[in-house]
Amino acid sequence: MKSKYRIKRTAILSVSLFILSVCAVFAQDWKDVYHFNPSQTLNKLKFLNDQTGFTAGSLYNGSKENIHITHDGGKTWSNVSSGYTSMRFMDIFILDSSTIFMSGNDGIIIRSTDGGGSWQTMHTGITEQLWGIYFLNQNLGFAVGSNGTIIRSTNGGLDWESVPTGISNLFYDVFFTKQGIGFASGSNVLYKTIDNGDNWFPVTDFPFEAPADWIRSIKMVNENTGYACADIGRIYKTTDGGDHWIRLQSGTQEALFDVSFVDELNGMICGFNGTILSTNDGGQSWKQLANPISNEIFYSIDLITKDLGYICTHTGHILKLNLKTGLKDEIYADHKDLLYPNPCQNNVHLTLGSLSKNQVQRIVLSDVTGKSYDLNWNWEDNNHLMLNLQNTGNGLFIIRVVSEKQILRFPLSIQSN
Repeated sequence: MKSKYRIKRTAILSVSLFILSVCAVFAQDWKDVYHFNPSQTLNKLKFLNDQTGFTAGSLYNGSKENIHITHDGGKTWSNVSSGYTSMRFMDIFILDSSTIFMSGNDGIIIRSTDGGGSWQTMHTGITEQLWGIYFLNQNLGFAVGSNGTIIRSTNGGLDWESVPTGISNLFYDVFFTKQGIGFASGSNVLYKTIDNGDNWFPVTDFPFEAPADWIRSIKMVNENTGYACADIGRIYKTTDGGDHWIRLQSGTQEALFDVSFVDELNGMICGFNGTILSTNDGGQSWKQLANPISNEIFYSIDLITKDLGYICTHTGHILKLNLKTGLKDEIYADHKDLLYPNPCQNNVHLTLGSLSKNQVQRIVLSDVTGKSYDLNWNWEDNNHLMLNLQNTGNGLFIIRVVSEKQILRFPLSIQSN
């Protein structure tokens, strides 16, 4: 009897652990919504609004179509030629719906004036890598890069001139406030300007810490408050316009690559090993968010609102945060709903007592990694339907029945022949 009891208890425990793991998967706010094929490194991602966005990839198969544009919130992407093959573009700046800039290797800056449909090379006169680019208006723009490079354009990117810095540190990022206060951050260096970039000087009161602080990204929320992220899990904050900075406790040692804030309190940071950190209290505390590809390198994050944002990855994935239409109202099916047989093979029957035929919008099958697939189904009557599960593989899954107001979920075991 003890042996049978132990077997039964083990089985119950296994099911319970599966349900808990599935709950964790479905608690993920970030979804893997697109994967570029062929796989490619996506270094930067920027959105104009909640629907239109751009990302730049590094393709090494001879293709020049390494710029990608979406107009439907990341569901589909069109490929556009940059004019270069095997080119790494590191930053994107969207001036308006027509004018977009990208900066990359070999001192190359390209510009589009038709919303990304075509691109022209601007003449910078340098060959350094340009990691960051920012325009204050239609005419005045800056780019920063390796060997202490800061360059400036006063005619919309057509021509560029070098700004002397006297250092050889690598600059990763550049950012300006509306008041013309700007920052260039990089490897153990932070420079500031208070006159629209005419003069730059080092910020001396920054808590750089050995062995190195490579400040990958810097963003000012307003003229006083700003955030920066660096390697070894380091996050910094200023509340006096960037003259003084404090280090925040991130709770991670992973390299952090990009920061995005929508206001003084709400922001996120992404980085190495699938790291996504979130704060809603101005950086006093940080929460690590789950995601479906946790072993990836997340290079760039762009928040549209505190509930909507995008991330691009090292192997060409696009992740999307959408809390407003997420799974907050997801519930387990109640006694009126029935999925059978369970375990099943190629097909499964579903009886819906909570929802009727005209309420069902989608039916989705998800595995324990969070990957999801839309299912085909046939209605037998107003509350009974049959789902086709061919070619889905074996294992433990969740079926989600999506309606406008709620999502029913059913744990399912598939044991196909």
